[in-house]
Amino acid sequence: MLFNNRTERYFVWVFFPLALLMPLFLEQNTFYVSKLTTVMIFAIFVMSLDYLVGRCGLITLGHAMFYGLGGYIFVMIAPEYEAVNFWVYTFYICVIAAAVALVIGFLVLRTSGIYMIMITLAFAQMTYYFFSDSLDFGGNDGVFIYVKPDTSLFGLSLFDLENPTHFYYLCLLSLFNTLFFFRLVTRSRFGRVIDSIHENPGRTTALGYNIFVFRLMAYTMASALGAYAGYLFTLQYGFVNPSMLAWTTSGSALVMSILGGIGSIYGAILGVLVYEGLHFSLEHLTEHWLLFMGALIILMVILFKNGIAGYLEKLLERR
Repeated sequence: MLFNNRTERYFVWVFFPLALLMPLFLEQNTFYVSKLTTVMIFAIFVMSLDYLVGRCGLITLGHAMFYGLGGYIFVMIAPEYEAVNFWVYTFYICVIAAAVALVIGFLVLRTSGIYMIMITLAFAQMTYYFFSDSLDFGGNDGVFIYVKPDTSLFGLSLFDLENPTHFYYLCLLSLFNTLFFFRLVTRSRFGRVIDSIHENPGRTTALGYNIFVFRLMAYTMASALGAYAGYLFTLQYGFVNPSMLAWTTSGSALVMSILGGIGSIYGAILGVLVYEGLHFSLEHLTEHWLLFMGALIILMVILFKNGIAGYLEKLLERR
């Protein structure tokens, strides 16, 4: 069984059916549909970071670089006033982002620990300031997307990306596919080698595995998925700007990953739901919402030492 963790199976059986039905209850309120869509997009991004940090042991503060690049690559390669095919350009963006990650990973993965954090942060900040200072890409204002892609496949139009509900279901499908993909990866021989490298790199090397190559493959794969999430975000709101590349985006994603249960993969979804739920609730209560939100996150991290997913597993797995 792919989801051999009982808690994860419960989560999949509860979350995705509820998510499928949610637009039916929110049909008259597209704001909440769009908000939940954004949550799912960011959950894909956090899941890709969670795999890097929790399963590969590669701590990075530069993952937002690929999140932003997903949008900027689309702006670079797509015609400004012509509808392109969503599936074809998804492939293009993921391949280009993977190529960029391959080059950057070749450099940053020669370091580890605090040095890797600093180098990934430096690459992200260089990219941030490049687009922030570039007049060709709108500077701090970013670039607007005037025509959204067409989702036709073999002559059949599957989703209308101008329709918030259709876009919601596209992102829900993407979220499920990302979770399913990472579960396939972690259960594969490649995933077992990655877990071995994380636990004991010296012994894994002694067994004949090139740990640099495996880490580079994992870094490239996760970065491409991070770019895909940024591409979806760009299509949802119709623009891309440098704030998507900022180190604070990586920092927030890392907090969500820790909150959900680092390395659990599905915990990334829980972390984003709780974080964004707190954000939305508290910012409407007081102008000092950041103070209360920070205090609540600290409290939850102290109480849930293995994250929300770890706490749920402790409750359910012992029965």
